[in-house]
This record gives sequence, structure tokens and C-alpha cells, in this order.
Amino acid sequence: MKLNDVTYMRLILAAVAAFILAACASMGRPTGGEYDVDPPVYVQSNPAIGSVNFKKNHITIDFNENVQVEDVMNKVVVSPPQKNIPSITANGKRVTAELRDSMLDNTTYTIDFSDAIIDNNERNPLYGFAYSFSTGPKIDSLQVSGILLNARDLEPITGMLVGLHSDLEDSAFQKLPLERIASSDELGHFTIRNVTPGKYRLFALKDMNRDYRFDNPSEDIAFLD
Repeated sequence: MKLNDVTYMRLILAAVAAFILAACASMGRPTGGEYDVDPPVYVQSNPAIGSVNFKKNHITIDFNENVQVEDVMNKVVVSPPQKNIPSITANGKRVTAELRDSMLDNTTYTIDFSDAIIDNNERNPLYGFAYSFSTGPKIDSLQVSGILLNARDLEPITGMLVGLHSDLEDSAFQKLPLERIASSDELGHFTIRNVTPGKYRLFALKDMNRDYRFDNPSEDIAFLD
């Protein structure tokens, strides 16, 4: 091998060694893992979802990760409507609900969280989560779903109460609170859950004073003929 060839080989080896050293010494921030896009997952509750003959007012619901309950006043709906606002809080992986009204006999209760439950890190919402139990021997299982649109422009209406009356008189909406309720989501969708079989009239109400009936001229209303 000629001297020039030896020198050339040394240069190549030096270049490869320099490249390896540079690669080993390169600095960078850790990626932190993949971005979390999954919503919280329901694990268990006390009592279990769909429990019957339960007459206590304290409920716990556990998830697979730390959660928050966002905008409880507007997003979380308890049905039948409650005169006294329930306490709903999150601590770690647990959501606790305390109903402050006297429990009605033989009644299915629903806590509809809509998209209020989110994870702590990326704020991924758990859409359409609802919890139900009955103070009697059975769970009412019918439901009424639909979309609430503004008649002027057909845009969806968000955060409006939609409810049922078994009293079919026109004046019942002004005198009596709605019996089963839900709230319309960001797309105007609503689902009134755990309905007893029967005949009902369907109303929507922008309830300003939280009494679940139309008794204020400034409240927006809607009804299904």
C-alpha cells in the first residue's frame, strides 16, 4: 500500500470517528412520550351504574386517570330536576356527587355529565357520560333524543334545557317544573334519559332562575307541536 493510500484511509477513519463522537455528544430535549388524545375511562362507581333500591344521596365514580369536572353549573344536569343544587366535585381519579333534595320513591335518577368530565393533562373530554340509579326496583330505560336549532338561522343552540311534561295541559309548562331534563350540547344535541313509558309534551327553556318552568318573560322557550 502506498503512503498516499494510507493517509487517505486514515482521513476516512478520522472522519467516521468524528461523526460517531458528534452523534454521541448531540443534545436534545426528551420527547415526553406520545401526546395523550384519549378521554378518561369509567372504572367503577358506588353504587354501580344501574343500581336499584338505592336511597342514599352520596355517589362516587372512579376513572382510570386524574380528572376534573368543568363548568358544573351549566354542563351537568340531574334528572328529575333538583331544587337544591347538587354538589359535584373531582379529586384525583374520583368524582363525587351529593344530591341535596329528598329522594323520591320508585324514581330513576340520572346525572348527565355531557362533556364536563375532562382529564387533567390534555383536557380530553369524556363525551356523553351519564350515571343512573333507581330508588325503586327497576330502572326506567326509554329516552328522547333530538337537535335544538334556532328558528331564525337554524344554528344549533347550546346549553338550553330540554324537558318533558306528563301533564299535557298547555299551562303546565308555566306552573310545574319539568319532570325529566337534559341540556343541549355544542351541536344542539340532547338526550333525555331514563324516561318512564307514557305520553309527554316536549319543551326547551333557557332557564334564568333555575326553577325548571317558564315564569320569566325574558326566558327563551321552544316546544314541539
